[in-house]
Amino acid sequence: MKLAKRLMGITLALLVAVLLAAGCQNQNEADDNTGEEEQSQIQMNIINGKKVIVDCLCRTVEIPEQINKIAAMHIYGVKMIFAMQLQDQAAFQLGIGHDFDKMAELDEFYASLPESPAQGNGSTITESLLALGVNLVLTNANNGPEEADTYANAGIAAIAVRGETFDQVYETARLLGFIFDCDERAEELIDFINAKLETITQRVAGIKDQDKPVVMVCGTGGIYTCASSEMFQDEMIETAGGVNAGAELPGSQWAKINAEDIISWDPDYIILSNSCTEADREEVLNDPALSTVSAVKNGQVYIFPSTLGWWDFPLPQSVLGIIWTATVIHPELFSDIDMLSLANEIYLFMYGYSYSELGGTL
Repeated sequence: MKLAKRLMGITLALLVAVLLAAGCQNQNEADDNTGEEEQSQIQMNIINGKKVIVDCLCRTVEIPEQINKIAAMHIYGVKMIFAMQLQDQAAFQLGIGHDFDKMAELDEFYASLPESPAQGNGSTITESLLALGVNLVLTNANNGPEEADTYANAGIAAIAVRGETFDQVYETARLLGFIFDCDERAEELIDFINAKLETITQRVAGIKDQDKPVVMVCGTGGIYTCASSEMFQDEMIETAGGVNAGAELPGSQWAKINAEDIISWDPDYIILSNSCTEADREEVLNDPALSTVSAVKNGQVYIFPSTLGWWDFPLPQSVLGIIWTATVIHPELFSDIDMLSLANEIYLFMYGYSYSELGGTL
């Protein structure tokens, strides 16, 4: 019996090593083929009856046979848990954004959950999660393996995920479907998003490259921050039928820029984060350093309209950001789009409550 168990352990270790090598090879190939179709980095397998995955940071994770509670400490992971209808597995109120604040008023089960744990009084966040029964956590892959390893070292299975493209959103959905045996919901969510995206891509397909407007999307830091080609906003602009002004900027974080950069790009449209105010927009329109920029001269400076948080960040509901951007930069093609009705439909499908029910306005 002991020998059989030992051989099983050796077999599992060897298979995990093969998975890890395959996952890392995929990642290296993706890195070496910039511009080509992105390859899946996450690997999912059942080995000796155990679910084992290699996450997008090439970390091998054995999934607990019984998942007690799941947690996510960043907004992408939180939204994916809800979009996959796994909120009943949540250990606490995953409250990030005004929509979840309102959900605590509307949803009896969600309201019954404890508030998000915090470090303090000598305790660590891992200790707080363990006390709540959490044995699976989604971490932000952009923070590197260190964050995930912190949880793993405390005995919590930690999976690094990212959603800078919709392919990565789909990958996360399928990963959660595999872990929680809800593959049908994963495909349902993917099909739903794809159908909405198809509405956009079909209508902008005939626009010639030279006729696509240059669009600059700014972050929470205001006008002198810009989305790079490695961020979700790049896919958002391109899908909407535009060209990202910051396409040549490196990195996966908001790039700091100056007036000279904006003047050289001469964007046709400038779109500010919804954390900006009308006063911020007026400041851009009246900034003498930007007076020659086409978007400023023509008054084409906008603010993402959602009052429930981000439509331009890597989140499942951010298909709305793509559609809204398309209505702004190609109004002649999307005059029939009712953004509030669409927002109500998408939020209801993903989160169980409509945009308006959660207190959202446009």
